[in-house]
Amino acid sequence: MPLYEYLCEECGARFERLLPLTAIDDPTSCPQGHAAGLRLISIFSAVSKDSAGEPNLIGDGCGGGCTSCACSLN
Repeated sequence: MPLYEYLCEECGARFERLLPLTAIDDPTSCPQGHAAGLRLISIFSAVSKDSAGEPNLIGDGCGGGCTSCACSLN
């Protein structure tokens, strides 16, 4: 089940909801009970350790697709 991130436009609270794909367009109220929140685009990173035990970012943060560093609006 996907985890969706939201922003309440009324109070500014950021919150998450674990929802089935079939509920992607359903309105979701914030923890304070305000009306539907605005669904955000989630950003995540993954880190592993190299053979020396040093942290190693998986990908470079620009790993293909349309990311903030791979797309241009020009």
